Amino acid sequence: RAAPRPGRELPPAAREPALRSASRRELPDGAARPSAALFKQLVVTALRELHGEVGAALPVDVLTYEEKTMSAILRVISSGFVKLWSALTLLGFYQNRRCAFRVLQTSPFLLALSGNSRELVLD
Repeated sequence: RAAPRPGRELPPAAREPALRSASRRELPDGAARPSAALFKQLVVTALRELHGEVGAALPVDVLTYEEKTMSAILRVISSGFVKLWSALTLLGFYQNRRCAFRVLQTSPFLLALSGNSRELVLD
């Protein structure tokens, strides 16, 4: 669930990382789960807080968002990968409420994020 191993570098044209991210799944005060639009705003706010307006202008696409589990697949250009990851993992509060992101998986290939080999059941 991490980036490719050192020594197994991908050609520059194949690098367009995507993050599979999940925010905390429990809401102790019973608050409503964020919608897809609010989730995108949360990502932009995290980028702005850590990297300023340049970070907020980073093109990030929310490819999928599941409101029930509060998990998402985000796509970002390779030059913005570290900025996005750092902004998400260092965010601790949003609108005076505690929040946290957990990066579950990264991949330069979107198809790799569609499944999890650890959950595979072989007959």
